[in-house]
Amino acid sequence: MSPEEEFGPELLSLLRSARAASCRSEAAPRERCGAVAETADGARYPGASRRPQDGTALDACAERVAVWAARAGTAAPVVRLALWAATGAGSHPCGSCLQVLRELAPGAALVMQRGDAPPRRLQPAGLLPDAFVSFEPVSPPPPAQEGPAP
Repeated sequence: MSPEEEFGPELLSLLRSARAASCRSEAAPRERCGAVAETADGARYPGASRRPQDGTALDACAERVAVWAARAGTAAPVVRLALWAATGAGSHPCGSCLQVLRELAPGAALVMQRGDAPPRRLQPAGLLPDAFVSFEPVSPPPPAQEGPAP
């Protein structure tokens, strides 16, 4: 089955956008990642990894950046997330990212491509079966209302 048949044009377009977002990554070339979160209202929010080489700041993974941007930008839930990593074998959403996905994008379809390898679907719940679940997933915030400045 071809990638077009397996994933459809929407997910493949999202993957191309994730790869483009990786160009804005602040990381060594082999560690560059890009992600795009798509929400139910059709909006797309890119994210790029940040891994300072001098050790002066915390890392930020592309998928967390994309999901956080989506949550900041709309009340609509994240329905799809595409992740592209420059390296082949070994690239994988970290535990922190999996927890964020479980909390903020629990029903999202996740597709990942490592380098030029064929894309594949990932199931965050299967990758992090023992997530912290003593609380309910966070609901999207209500839409912002325009009003006078405080």
